[in-house]
Amino acid sequence: MPAGIDLSRSVKFYYVKLCTCGSLITANDYFNKQFSFSLNINDNRNSKAFIHPGDHAIHQQAIANCLTDPGKKANTTVRMLTEDGCYFLTEWEFSACLNSKGNIEGVEGLGIAYRDFTFDGLSLQMQLQSLRSLSDSSSDGILLLDKNYTILAYNKPAENLSLELYKRQYLTGDDFRAYVRQEVQGDFNRQFNKALNGIISEEIFELGKKDGVKVCLKVQMTPVHDNEGIVSGVAIITKDITLLQNLNNRLNEITAIQSHQIRRPVANMISLVNLMDNGLLTGEQKEYLQLLRVSIAQLEDEIQTIVKTARAI
Repeated sequence: MPAGIDLSRSVKFYYVKLCTCGSLITANDYFNKQFSFSLNINDNRNSKAFIHPGDHAIHQQAIANCLTDPGKKANTTVRMLTEDGCYFLTEWEFSACLNSKGNIEGVEGLGIAYRDFTFDGLSLQMQLQSLRSLSDSSSDGILLLDKNYTILAYNKPAENLSLELYKRQYLTGDDFRAYVRQEVQGDFNRQFNKALNGIISEEIFELGKKDGVKVCLKVQMTPVHDNEGIVSGVAIITKDITLLQNLNNRLNEITAIQSHQIRRPVANMISLVNLMDNGLLTGEQKEYLQLLRVSIAQLEDEIQTIVKTARAI
């Protein structure tokens, strides 16, 4: 545990001391308050009482690693029980606790909930620096997934987008693939694998909402590295570009109108001028006809300029 830091009064970090079998010996007030509903003074306060059953083995392995190699810290991610029967994701750092003779007498654990992510310089497994970017002031939806597609954290815009598209809320610990539409599953997996290989990429996805309205999303996936520089997860940044895409579509329509519908009467005028130039015109009439040709050519140039400008937007 960090030297010189009193965790007994922390309202941000969980601190526990476990025996070698994983039962809870003592904990700080923050932990006891959070999990008082599952701590029964009449039993051995086994840590399994407040950990998701699917994560029991992960938790026990982290403790075993500390006992096997007391000189190293063991990091793990587990889901913790809430009073209403749900679970939320937590990150833990365990280390062996030695007595004055250097013998192992238990394991100390320092934990943080992803819903309360503030790092303050303490060393946990995931780069919580990534989580600082999950600002609700951003207009972009941001999610953090681990390598197995598990949702670790998300900001408010991402939550709103989930409710808008799927009529359901993201939950930490869920497999994000359950939220990905079938028609874009292949593209999503390909982009996710790129991020796991250290490549930042952007894709555009067009999805239909429940009411049939189309939503256009620009999705950037960025690899997230742990303290050793190894990719440990993926940050997904989603920007709603529906309005911009609609504007581009409208500009394309305008370009088509300018390119074809306006050019048609211009072409007709050129044909009429050619028919009028039959050799029976007076010199003055031919001069007027030439001025008309110049004006038509200038109009054609202006149309070309408008079309090129519209296509460049």
